[in-house]
Amino acid sequence: MRDGEKGFLLLETLVLAAVLVLMAGALLVYRQGLRMEAQTRFEAAATFLAESEFAQLEYQAAAGTLAEGAALRQVHVDFSPEASDFLGGGDFLLRTDIQRMEQAGAYRAAVTVAWQYGGRQQQQIYQRRVGAYEK
Repeated sequence: MRDGEKGFLLLETLVLAAVLVLMAGALLVYRQGLRMEAQTRFEAAATFLAESEFAQLEYQAAAGTLAEGAALRQVHVDFSPEASDFLGGGDFLLRTDIQRMEQAGAYRAAVTVAWQYGGRQQQQIYQRRVGAYEK
């Protein structure tokens, strides 16, 4: 730069552009981390809901009140208040399908847990045998 002229050198402009690109990259990495944290939170809640459903089915099978068929219900789960994201919870749709097996008192249960996050419908399917077990 010549004495008395005002403005930026090309080198100064390039350094500023590089700093801005690095900051934008760091922001994108941070945003992706938040998305992954929220997705993990939804998946953990789905697993918990499925395990709770299987426990209820085991109880019904032991009591002799478990029946074949399908059931559908909606559940809202409140996430931890320490959650770093803005989500206070999530809505889940549970579908339970029960089929009688050949063995007396044994059933095959499938629990499908579906939710929507980030504009995408997602689901996990869990299957388990419930009821009578051989000793």
